[in-house]
Amino acid sequence: MKKKNNKGFMLVETLIVTVFVAGVLIYMFIQYSNLSKNYQITYKYNTVEKLYALEDVRDYILSDDSVVSYIDISLSDSPRLDISNCAMFKDINYCEKMFELENIDKIIITSNIIDKSAFSDYTQDIIDFVNEIKPEGHESYRIIARFKDSTFATLRFGNKISNP
Repeated sequence: MKKKNNKGFMLVETLIVTVFVAGVLIYMFIQYSNLSKNYQITYKYNTVEKLYALEDVRDYILSDDSVVSYIDISLSDSPRLDISNCAMFKDINYCEKMFELENIDKIIITSNIIDKSAFSDYTQDIIDFVNEIKPEGHESYRIIARFKDSTFATLRFGNKISNP
């Protein structure tokens, strides 16, 4: 028996294996990219430490009825309220000290259903965080905080909305 010329078969076999290996590598790269992106998001947004800090701020806001009334009135006229300067609190020094100890750079209060277009005049990092916030819960307000280390956190608070 004569041996046939197998050069064509070898070329096709090499091409098939190359395409298969390339496909597997592309799939692995896509999965790694998604994993890396999600890791970066969880490292920068809503970390446990920052949520506890924001819970302290929420408790401080809720302890002052005049501030809650001010928030109610202000958010009926505007989609967001920046309270970073502590002007509406009775004890401004305590507020400023708390923000300093918690390393809070900016505090924004908005309705729980966020009008994302209302943040167009903020920096891109705040806009990116607001775009990551998922609508959830039945509370009437949401606190959004940017910390001095460029991390963010958000927390819902307020009365329950009767029609979720």
